[in-house]
Amino acid sequence: MNIEYFYSVAATLGRRSWLILITGLLFCMPAHSHHSPESHYLVNELITVTGTVTKFRLINPHARIYFDVTTADGAVQRWFAEGNASAILRRRGWNKDTLKPGDLIRITGNPARDGGHKMDWKLIVTEDGTEYRGGNTVGSERDRLLEDIEKRRQEQKNQQDAG
Repeated sequence: MNIEYFYSVAATLGRRSWLILITGLLFCMPAHSHHSPESHYLVNELITVTGTVTKFRLINPHARIYFDVTTADGAVQRWFAEGNASAILRRRGWNKDTLKPGDLIRITGNPARDGGHKMDWKLIVTEDGTEYRGGNTVGSERDRLLEDIEKRRQEQKNQQDAG
């Protein structure tokens, strides 16, 4: 066997190995980077807090709201809420100025698993009563629709019982 043939085979295998490795890494990155909200938040629980926006970032992979909550004893807690991707929120009418520092908000969402001052938001109500949805999961929109359907069903049943 000649040495040139050995080097050409080794070089070919090396290129193929690198190509396979890089391709594998590219396919693994999206799977690794996306996670279920259940990994960070208690999705079967809801909390509501009122606070003042300190910063709003309409970014990917998740929009972020930073806000301060003043407790009953006057202490200020720094909170963080995570929402959906900016592209999804923009399609729903959000923009970088939807929430501004100083805005008073009432925010409802799933609390953090670690007990920290974090949440996956589901609903935000501003001081003037405007409601914004756009939490981290499609499930929140589905849940809202199911709640609306159940509410209408209950109203129809009440009307039938009354009539």
